[in-house]
Amino acid sequence: MNTLGIVIGALVMVGAFTLGWRWASRRWSLPCPSLLAWTLDNSLVEQSPLTLKTLDRIGFRPGDKVLETGDKVLEIGPGPGRLLIPAARRVMPGGEVVGIDIQPKMIERLEARAKAAEITNLTTILGDATQPHVPEASFDLAFLCTTLGEIPDRSAALAQCYRALKPAGRLSITELIPDPHYQSRSTVRRLAEGAGFRFLSIQGGWSFYTANFVKP
Repeated sequence: MNTLGIVIGALVMVGAFTLGWRWASRRWSLPCPSLLAWTLDNSLVEQSPLTLKTLDRIGFRPGDKVLETGDKVLEIGPGPGRLLIPAARRVMPGGEVVGIDIQPKMIERLEARAKAAEITNLTTILGDATQPHVPEASFDLAFLCTTLGEIPDRSAALAQCYRALKPAGRLSITELIPDPHYQSRSTVRRLAEGAGFRFLSIQGGWSFYTANFVKP
């Protein structure tokens, strides 16, 4: 088999896997398996333009004034920490980040990576994002990246984000095609506003965007 045939075959397999996962996720809201965490927890992914642009859109851009050193940040579904570990660095000194994930293996991987990177301002919580795990009105920012669609009760998860944020706290939701749990811009806005948030902006096109909201 020639090189072109191998590439085409690989693309077909990836496409079939993605479509199958998307179909299954629509029925059962399956989270990203911890067995695939290795695809997200390497330095190439952490320094990729996609990751850096997502961090900037969320508000971690230096001088953005959305976040300041010393702020407290919550991520729902951090997985192995592709965004949460660099976020922890960007709110130092004095800032804290907390990640809530429902998968024990993801929490273990995140904690191991944070320790290896000598990150001391990161805390993990094993739990369901639809339940209260943190003090009320204690965070400056809450964010989800390709996670909202994995949660069966999306409204309840966003209600918990609202509860966790201080007044004027920010909610940021990033979605990306071809993630099998992809949520459209209209769906994200409807759910966030239904939880009480006020819409601020959307950065990016429909295939890769970040929607930002504020708690009045």
